[in-house]
Order: sequence, then structure tokens, then C-alpha cells
Amino acid sequence: MGEFYTAIGVKQESGPFCVIKQGERVFLARTEQLLWTTLQGQFLEKDEIYPEICSEKAGSCAKKAGEEEVSYCLRRLTNRRLVVKVMANGAEDAQKMLLKSSVVVPAAPVFEIAASAFFRRAFGEPGTVSSHDKLWRKQWEQRERSVLKMLGIFGDVSKYLEAIEGSQEALPKRLLKYWDVLEMYDRESFLRTLCRLHEQKMIGILTVQEKEV
Repeated sequence: MGEFYTAIGVKQESGPFCVIKQGERVFLARTEQLLWTTLQGQFLEKDEIYPEICSEKAGSCAKKAGEEEVSYCLRRLTNRRLVVKVMANGAEDAQKMLLKSSVVVPAAPVFEIAASAFFRRAFGEPGTVSSHDKLWRKQWEQRERSVLKMLGIFGDVSKYLEAIEGSQEALPKRLLKYWDVLEMYDRESFLRTLCRLHEQKMIGILTVQEKEV
């Protein structure tokens, strides 16, 4: 059992670096920005965070941050609930545990993501799936875009899981037009889809329902 950290909130698309959490806009200092961005879509143990910040992919400015400064910012962002800590048996387990009790939102409006970019972002490296199968690709895009549209309307993951298990009343009536999409999922496959979208930073965790974590 380990302690895993991840970022909460969604980055504002334009203007100065700003994280939106529960309708509140929070501006972060430089090292806080690096830390929050590093943890966005990832679940890292404490001793993994600083090496990840200093990795080449984090950029040269990240190397100017000292380990003590990063530790201080981690405590600060955790206290401000812009970072949460989850006790779990692994990063994947931590992600599922947190998402089950979260309210999520698309990180960018669905219509702003081109179809080809959407497919690549959701699966990571191109070529890891049968992208040559255009019909399958189109069907997948339509289904996942529908999920993102649903999350843009209503983001309480626990209610979607209730609906998938047979309780349509758990969802707002305006989402019933997407019922055929939800019927394609069981509980586990829906969570796997959310995990993939979160890992690829296509959705963000807006808030966590404390009593269920």
C-alpha cells in the first residue's frame, strides 16, 4: 500500500496560468505550476515527483526548482486541495479509486478537438491500435466523444456507475438521449475509459467527494 499524489482541477485554456476548481480560479507560482502540471493525469508516489519534475520532458526551467521547494509546494497544494493523496496498491488502483468518487469535466470543449487528434491523444502513441480500420476508428471516436459530451453536462462519475448498473434514475433526464452509449459499457470498461481519458489529460478532476474516497 502506497501514497499516490495527483492534481485536482482544470487548467484555464487562455491567459495566465490558472487552475479552475469548483468554480474558483486559483493562480499558482512558478514551481507550483510545474508541480501541478507534472501531477496532472498522473498518480505518483512522493519520491517519484521530484525526479519527474526534473526529467527532460519537463523542460529546462523545471531544473531550477530545488527539492525542498518542490516539497513545500506539494504540502501547500495538498492543503489547498489542488493536489490529493490516495492510499492504494498502485497507480492504476489509485486512479480508479479516485475517479469513482470524483466529479470530472472535459479539459477542453469536445468540438475543439479534431477527430484525428482526438484518436491519437486518447490512445497515446499512434499505431498502438488498428488505426487503419477507419470504420472502427470512426465508431470509437463517436462513442468517446459522446462520453465527453455527457461529462460536459454532468460529471458525477458515481452516478454514471449507478446508471450502468441499472439505475437510470441516477442521471439527469437530459442525459437519457445518451443511454444507448452507456449501454455499451459495464462498470469496469467505463472506468477504464475514464482512466485513459484522464491519463491523456482529456478530462480533469473538478472535485472529489471526500466521504467516498
